[in-house]
Amino acid sequence: MNQKVLSFSVAATFFVTGFTLAADMPAMDMSPQAPTSQPTQDTSAVDLGNTICPVSGDKVGDSKLTANYDGKIYHLCCGGCPKKFAEDPATYAKTVAADPAKYGVKSK
Repeated sequence: MNQKVLSFSVAATFFVTGFTLAADMPAMDMSPQAPTSQPTQDTSAVDLGNTICPVSGDKVGDSKLTANYDGKIYHLCCGGCPKKFAEDPATYAKTVAADPAKYGVKSK
C-alpha cells in the first residue's frame, strides 16, 4: 500500500510542478532568435573609414575591430587597441579630428 501512496505523491508533484511552469510560459519569450556574432552598432554613427589606427598609428588592414565614440566609428588595427581607445576616447577622437588625412579618413 505504501508504494501506491508514494507513486501517487510523485505523480501529484510532477503534475503541480508542470502546471506551475505552464502558468509562467506566456511571460517567457520563446520565439526563435537569430544568433548574432558581433555586437550591434549604432546605425546613426558615422563610419570614418580610417585606414590608420588612431591608437597605434599602424595600418588597419583587414581588421574588423572598431570603436564607437561620440557618433563616430573608428577602425582599429589589433586586439590591444580597443581597450586603450576605451580608456581615453576623447584624446583619440581629437587626434583624428585634428588631422583626418593622416589617419586615412576620406573627405566626403
